[in-house]
Amino acid sequence: MPQLSVERFLLPVLMMMMLIPAETRADNRTSLASLEALRSPLPASLAQVLRTPATAWRSPLLEVFRWDLFPDILVVDTISLALQDRIFTRLAYFVEKKGFRGKLLTNAQLAGRHGWNAHDYGPDALAAFYNTASDWWFPLNPEEYAMEELALREGILVHDGEHVAPGMGGVLSLTRSSSDIERRYLLTHESFHGIFFSSPEYRQFCFGVWDSLPPSERGFYRSFLASLGYDSDQRFLAVNEFQAYLMQQPLEYAASFFERFLSRFEEPGAQVPVEATSLVATAKELNGFLRLHFGVRAGRTVRAVGQGVQGQ
Repeated sequence: MPQLSVERFLLPVLMMMMLIPAETRADNRTSLASLEALRSPLPASLAQVLRTPATAWRSPLLEVFRWDLFPDILVVDTISLALQDRIFTRLAYFVEKKGFRGKLLTNAQLAGRHGWNAHDYGPDALAAFYNTASDWWFPLNPEEYAMEELALREGILVHDGEHVAPGMGGVLSLTRSSSDIERRYLLTHESFHGIFFSSPEYRQFCFGVWDSLPPSERGFYRSFLASLGYDSDQRFLAVNEFQAYLMQQPLEYAASFFERFLSRFEEPGAQVPVEATSLVATAKELNGFLRLHFGVRAGRTVRAVGQGVQGQ
């Protein structure tokens, strides 16, 4: 690692640690010790991620898995929403949140704000976040620096002089604070982001489908995403979320989901909704590509494979 990396990783952490109370520093030391689990992701299916008990983790606070179907995609499972927030919420606001994109919020500014219950980030977003923090000497949490080191070791980021550059793959996250049903649903949704990050062919196909939609239909998706707090004017984010919301449930349940989906826009002055049948047709188009190229079906990425998580 270049000499500059010492300044990049260590000095901002020390500066931050000097500004927080002793009891909080003790909590951070515990958290930092747990991040050793980030050094060697465990190969696993998504079903194995969900069914592995926290008592079997190598750390009491988190575990990191490598998705067996797409090995450049990592899944960070945390014991609590609070820990997940320390790793990912600042990143969520910087990358995805409407009105905050490109802004680094301090811990005080983040206090009381909610990121997401699950997260997904690709190489470009991670590189932009960490380069901005480095350029501004912005102090991040120790967990955020550890995540950058993990991304560098795994090739999601690569060294580029004083900065980092996008590599390949991506990071997904969920938390044990969610119920079992929520975790399965959230991980299914996030897994389609993982495929989007991992496969240039699928990304290109999704952009082609998006560009072929009537303007009214693209406007509907942007309105829907904005209502959830996304910066839907960002093209890459809009297309990524568009495909994940279409693919997160099996096709046989798509119509009923989209009927509820459309009901958000019944208020006066809202975006004129499109027909649910049109949305389902788009979902079938994406599903067809995934089945043909990867053997993956809408809503079915969580599957049982192997006899258990493989040890290192």
